[in-house]
Amino acid sequence: MKGLKLLLLFLLLSGTLSAQDVVREVQQEGNIETVVIKRPKRVDKHEFRFGAGTYSVAVDMFLDGIGCCDEEFDFRNDMAAADTYLSKRRFWGTYSLSYTYHSLRWFQFGATVSFSATTRARRDNITDNKVDNLNQYAVGIMPTFRFIYLYREDIQLYSAVSLGAVLGTGMGGFWADTTLFGCSVGRNLFGFAEVGAGIGGWGRIGIGYRFDSSKKGKK
Repeated sequence: MKGLKLLLLFLLLSGTLSAQDVVREVQQEGNIETVVIKRPKRVDKHEFRFGAGTYSVAVDMFLDGIGCCDEEFDFRNDMAAADTYLSKRRFWGTYSLSYTYHSLRWFQFGATVSFSATTRARRDNITDNKVDNLNQYAVGIMPTFRFIYLYREDIQLYSAVSLGAVLGTGMGGFWADTTLFGCSVGRNLFGFAEVGAGIGGWGRIGIGYRFDSSKKGKK
């Protein structure tokens, strides 16, 4: 019951906010004036985003491959070369750069490039000098499709899906990334936060910039 009340409140709030985007035109024929309410279907904007994401299982697969015995193999290598040791593996995050075109109020499309990295090294036991780099990287290039269920000039609620190729030191192939829920706040310069699954990480935050594709007809 509580969940239903929250859902109804959300729908009411969404409707109230979206209603502020409508355009009211007054048409006059003779002595009769008619108010026509129109909601623009097209938006025609360009948008660039830069984001940072957390760790996820998908990211680790492309960085390190699919396996369960890495530490065992590392231990065997250490036993075979007792004069060296492995440093801790450090995950530096997943970073993305995307471009989308606002085609309609409910739909945006474009492309996303992502980059993930971990660092690790084999070091000498006595001098602590680096003997070998064991860094890992993953790069993804994916077409992106974003579906908007609340569109205003200063706030958007949306979900998104990306499908494309990912190449990493552990493995490569086609993969999908999804934004289960996302929110952006701001007009031209804006910030965003997302919860997702896939190569982008479980959680993502970032900044973006959007602008009109044409100023024609605007005062």
